[in-house]
Amino acid sequence: MTMQPVEAAVAGFFARRPELARTVRDAPLAVAFSGGPDSTALLRAMRLRAPRFAWRPVAVHVDHRLDDGSARRARTAARIAARLGVPFQVHVARSLPAGRSLEEWARAERYRLLVAAAGSLGAAAVLTAHHRLDQAETVLLRILFGSGTAGLGAMRPVSNRLGLPLLRPLLDLAPGALRDYAAHGGIEPVDDPTNRASGPRRNFVRRRLLPVLAAEVPDIDERLVRLARAARRAEPTVRRLLDEALAPCPGEQSCEVEAEALARLPASLWPAALARLHRLAGAAYPPTRNARRELARQLDRRKTSGRSVGCDCGGGWRWEQSRDRLRVLRPGPRENQGIGSLEVGGLE
Repeated sequence: MTMQPVEAAVAGFFARRPELARTVRDAPLAVAFSGGPDSTALLRAMRLRAPRFAWRPVAVHVDHRLDDGSARRARTAARIAARLGVPFQVHVARSLPAGRSLEEWARAERYRLLVAAAGSLGAAAVLTAHHRLDQAETVLLRILFGSGTAGLGAMRPVSNRLGLPLLRPLLDLAPGALRDYAAHGGIEPVDDPTNRASGPRRNFVRRRLLPVLAAEVPDIDERLVRLARAARRAEPTVRRLLDEALAPCPGEQSCEVEAEALARLPASLWPAALARLHRLAGAAYPPTRNARRELARQLDRRKTSGRSVGCDCGGGWRWEQSRDRLRVLRPGPRENQGIGSLEVGGLE
């Protein structure tokens, strides 16, 4: 009997990675589960193929408490998981800190709680239901915010950035296939109204920008996905060359570099170089375009006036100079007060 596309995608994902398949066999797997159509499709496929592959999925729901209906959605997600016969956990996010980007905080909390849940379960991996359109949106967002090749590579099918495998087996599937598969199981997924809010940058890209582009270029999502693949192939070489030129020194939520080494780089390499330094510091996003311009202006002014460099660079991060060194760092809570925010929105 032919497998449904979602089940085939999940099975094929592990079949192409036999070592990973052995790692997750007979071990708990923390499946990020909002109860929406995408995560419902993933959870259903994992559950139906579990006997064949000896998977032990656990649905992990993160309640961000962003609106009054979040607790009700968590209860609905619990009922869906119970119907699928999958153990369910709900984890409640901490309050949004003052001055923090909502999207950055929500993303960080989601992964923090997923990792915590995975640790308590002894899980071999965390799985998310990101699909092809999510990937295209991520690439477009990172183009808009000046990411380097690492950022343009967008979401990896397999990543170890959480300290354990983060797996995205559905990245090649269109969202329609996931919705159809969830509906085929007779399940009515959770409807999260925060996905339609006009504020988040990803929602802007999804609901306004991508439809305009798709009207002119119908295969825009596939083109963006191909760009991500090309960036991932190029990224190791770009990273090596930038590190050789800059000799960066990463620290605890900071990264230090010689000011002259940065100033010597051609202007065309600045977006990639600064994105690399921000990534080494632990920042979720590259500096904004305005921040790059301000940093270039201050470095140029420093040549004649000798004045120190100091400017905000977005998302609660800041560039500061100490003698001949520049640091990108996240200021402490007191230092952060009064710093102008240059929000860049959630990217993944």
